[in-house]
Amino acid sequence: MEVRLYQYENYKDYVNDWISSHPKSGRGKYLELSKVLSVHTTLISQIFKGDRELSLEQAYTLCDYLGLNSLEIEYFLNLVQKKRAGNHKLKRYFEDKTLKLQNELQDMKSRIKERKELEDNDKAIFYSNWFYSAIRIACSLDSIKTREDVVEHTGLPLSLVTRVVEFLISVQLVTEEEGILAGGPAITHLDRKSPLVARHHANWRIKAMDRHPILSEDEFCFSAPLSISQNDVSQVREILTGAIEQISEIVKNSQDVDDIYCVNIDWFNPLKG
Repeated sequence: MEVRLYQYENYKDYVNDWISSHPKSGRGKYLELSKVLSVHTTLISQIFKGDRELSLEQAYTLCDYLGLNSLEIEYFLNLVQKKRAGNHKLKRYFEDKTLKLQNELQDMKSRIKERKELEDNDKAIFYSNWFYSAIRIACSLDSIKTREDVVEHTGLPLSLVTRVVEFLISVQLVTEEEGILAGGPAITHLDRKSPLVARHHANWRIKAMDRHPILSEDEFCFSAPLSISQNDVSQVREILTGAIEQISEIVKNSQDVDDIYCVNIDWFNPLKG
């Protein structure tokens, strides 16, 4: 069951339904909440089953735990302030703001532009860090259906996954229908002369270096400074290019995709200026 925040005008109902939507009806989630908010479980019960209210500080911390994006955070905090309002006039103010934010949240998908390739400013964001590509690929895996699935598969925090997924949806690199994630119609392409190419290569080479001390048996890394005749340089390059073409063909026809791997191949002269 997908729980959409904008459909709620009471933050307690949203949190309770969000918890119930998890396996085993969210058993253990209220205990998690108490640890996240650093309060006793009794207070959690008084808030979400009774008439106590979250403080704004607690509400903001909870937003991070729930993995809300910036607009959803604003909406959630507004719901909390509406519940805490001490007079009718102030409550009315937050009710009007709730309606405005509801419309913004509902219209978010309609503001997504139709495109086939990323615009330059979106490319700058997408290639700024390795996890944009990783999360995009994760969303295309057969076993990945929700943002929580992405968290479990990548080990990245929910707040980060939510932020990245929202961006990927906005540029159509990922789609989301009724809470189910999938690959989108847009494509990414970097010209070899693009200033972002160096950043893209660096992101994944740094990630590869992080893996070196803990490689599994089905992974390997290879570095081999060597001497070679100039006549053989082009032959080696041709071998590597052919290997890349073979890998691309295998990946294109791969069935039941269920994991993410990265290929980094460097063939260069370290002494050329």
